[in-house]
Amino acid sequence: MKTLTRTLALVLAALIMLLTACSEKAAEETAADTPAETSAPVAETPQGGSDTPSQSGTGDLIVVEEDYVWSDGVKKNDYGGYKFVILNGCTASWFSYTRVTTEETTGEPVNDAIFERTQRANEYLNVVVEENNVSDSPAQLRQGVKAGTNDFDIALCTLMNSYGIAMENNVFDLNTLSDDLDLTNVWWDRNAVHDLDIGGKLYFVTSDFDTTRFDSIRSLYFNKQIRTDLGLENPYDLVDENHWTIDKFTSMCEAAQLDMDGDGVMTDMDRYGIVSYGELISDMLLAGSGIHYIEKDPETGRLIDGTQGERMVDVYGKILHILWDENLAFDCHQSRYDSYKRGLSDRIQEAIFTENKALFYSECMAWTRVLREMEADFGVMPPPKFNEDQDRYYSIMINPFMQMIPITNQDISRTCNILDALAAASHDTVVDAYVNVTLSGKVARDPDTVRMLHLVFDELSYSIHFSNVAIRSTIQTGLTGNVENVTSLVRKMSKSVTKTLDKTNTFFFGE
Repeated sequence: MKTLTRTLALVLAALIMLLTACSEKAAEETAADTPAETSAPVAETPQGGSDTPSQSGTGDLIVVEEDYVWSDGVKKNDYGGYKFVILNGCTASWFSYTRVTTEETTGEPVNDAIFERTQRANEYLNVVVEENNVSDSPAQLRQGVKAGTNDFDIALCTLMNSYGIAMENNVFDLNTLSDDLDLTNVWWDRNAVHDLDIGGKLYFVTSDFDTTRFDSIRSLYFNKQIRTDLGLENPYDLVDENHWTIDKFTSMCEAAQLDMDGDGVMTDMDRYGIVSYGELISDMLLAGSGIHYIEKDPETGRLIDGTQGERMVDVYGKILHILWDENLAFDCHQSRYDSYKRGLSDRIQEAIFTENKALFYSECMAWTRVLREMEADFGVMPPPKFNEDQDRYYSIMINPFMQMIPITNQDISRTCNILDALAAASHDTVVDAYVNVTLSGKVARDPDTVRMLHLVFDELSYSIHFSNVAIRSTIQTGLTGNVENVTSLVRKMSKSVTKTLDKTNTFFFGE
């Protein structure tokens, strides 16, 4: 029923937006130090962070419910000025925001929203929320648990590190804390709750408290001017009519590719189907096609290798074609394009896209900020499906920061209460500022783009990562290295993968 209500609200909001105005914007992600991942099956309930639009017709990208009161559902307590410390490992400069607290208002929307939500929690519960921003939060978390200290109340660690942390018994299973933490509340990300649970155990999650889940989305943008000039089908119509598949994507890339100066050599002066780098293209198209490096068995819930079967072989071949044949992709990690980077390294991507020399561009959403001054309009859409029989679109995020409670925590009830307050107080402040203000601009000047962004946010799927399961890195190495036989790659790693997944299933299922 929640899903139906949300869908109807989105439709109504979209119709209202058609009679008013709209706006948007978005940005990038970077691979972390751990290989292997998956996206789990579709959640039955919608993501909490992508707020249900109100029916006020404001034209915002995401609109908080009109009757939302942040303190409803958050227990009122007085903790006597308790200092609540957050161990925050987000220091990478590519993220739009690395801090989760701020000392003062500056006029910058997200900074001021973070300040407001923190003040709300401080005053409501009589606490002082502080953060310890470090470069290696997993190491600090492990060290703190080993020493038995209680220097911080919660930790923020990347998703790629989180399962390793959990399997060392460093953090609480949040599903055992249901008396203190209600993860069905709208400010918790329901897709994360669904996707990251294994065998009924959930050791970390994300909420409206954090913006890195938006930053980490592997976005797909298209140049509206090139699409129009070439007379290609409207990508939004393709999505709406369920025709947006990897084959359609490939054919559009082929139509866009052009040796513009006619010198017989494809350089940065020519036009491509897509500009990005091979690892990101691979992740996006594989996940979009419904292939997950590690999956949950639909009957038992146990983890299994997701790279087996004909679909993997088929999609792998299609991605190879995009990366290596006919110069369809300007892959800024391929050596054949090194001479054409203009000294910009990976950021040559934005230069080529903004110069109308690529139909598609794929990066993590945080990097969309660099497209703010682009003259041509561009749109955003989910990765293409494998075929029209696929039941949903998958918008993947690889490495957001997750919220977890160390096993050394001495007052679980208090910690859950404060964490709940921070997330609830973010629902109508931080999310609104990030999405409606930071992501506003040229991207979402039309209602269709707004609607596509809703779809992208609603269809987020979270990955299951293990540092010693090299599925992702093996597949990516094969694709970026132009290795044709994916079956042999999968076969070579199958024994070690099976061994690791058996050990993992034993931990989560107790068998």
